[in-house]
Amino acid sequence: MQKLWARAYVCNAGINFLIYVVYFMMMLWTVSYTLAEWDTSISVAGLASGLFMAGALSTRGPVNRFLDKMDRRTMLLVSTGLFFLLSLPYLAIGNLYLFMAARFIHGVAFGAATTAVSTAAASLTPMKQVNRITKYYTLGVAAASAAGPFLALRIIDEGMLDTGALAASAMTLVALLLAFFVQLPRRTIIRRALDDEKKPVKVDNFFVRRALYIAILAFLGGVCYSVVITFLGEYAMASGLPAAGGVYFFYCFAFATFLCRPLAGYLLERCGRDMAVYPALLLIVVSMIALSLSSANWMLLIAGFLFGAGYRTLITTCHNLTLRCSFASHAGSLRSIYFVLLDLGIGFGPFLLGGLVPDYGFSMVYLVAAAIAFFGIYLYYIELGKTGHFSAERWEEGRLAKGQ
Repeated sequence: MQKLWARAYVCNAGINFLIYVVYFMMMLWTVSYTLAEWDTSISVAGLASGLFMAGALSTRGPVNRFLDKMDRRTMLLVSTGLFFLLSLPYLAIGNLYLFMAARFIHGVAFGAATTAVSTAAASLTPMKQVNRITKYYTLGVAAASAAGPFLALRIIDEGMLDTGALAASAMTLVALLLAFFVQLPRRTIIRRALDDEKKPVKVDNFFVRRALYIAILAFLGGVCYSVVITFLGEYAMASGLPAAGGVYFFYCFAFATFLCRPLAGYLLERCGRDMAVYPALLLIVVSMIALSLSSANWMLLIAGFLFGAGYRTLITTCHNLTLRCSFASHAGSLRSIYFVLLDLGIGFGPFLLGGLVPDYGFSMVYLVAAAIAFFGIYLYYIELGKTGHFSAERWEEGRLAKGQ
């Protein structure tokens, strides 16, 4: 019988945690480093940070297909090795455009590494414990979302920006070393499933249209998330707030993320999808407004908790709805579209909204993010909510019809 807490699984979970710590840390660090090193605009600094996710986005195509031809263990070693090697050149680059190119390529390695880790986790997990393993990995990412910004804000506050790249290199080296202790079973390929994934998605299909609107909601949530994870360090400094406030913001964000996952599941299954989406978007709106008005640490704490609760509930719900809207023949394609739009929002949100900073300040960025989330409420109601397809009554009818 396959053991859940075997050495391979624990090491793989450790790799996943370290990779995400580096991701969260470098998103904040990149903005401050770019501004200090090249005295560029905040929008360009945001683009330099967001290009990491643009690189990760590219792995959902050719890079993933290339990795899919490898043995699982080879895939894990190669991707974590590249993630480590590409973290080394940051401090040696003296040109802004080369630095941005390095961010993009490092993002490619990040996407490949996270794909390899999730594939390894699936192969190591007993079928009866799939839901349990998802919760553990979600907890690891939530912990990384607090640890990464904590390190970044400490580094920024103490003015030792070079330390950020060194810390990233050290953590990715540890991740690579852990990969050597992960022994994985050989994979089996189900040809029918692969053929189904290649079937084209027809946009005129009613279910597909609903899934696309849900993916757009994820894009809007990703934009709001991106301006928080990218600009909070600079916003705290510009507002005269101590670094501790930003650190505790992410603590509250991580705590709310973990706390609200079961609550989101309850709302989805018992109260209908509408009762999950509307409160989630409203919480994001309120948190962005609170963040724009923050003048003390306690306001940052409240904003962090509200945003964590709203963002996690929204992303969990949208992913769930995407799966429920999908037929088996194109479920993989719709999941890809969902994650593509989410990554686009996270990758290019800082560049799109960062241009507001010179003339209007960071507060306006978060107010515009609040308006974007409010538009999400309107979009959901017009395209999905008023149809009643995701109401508690309609969902219960569907469950009874399926005999669940």
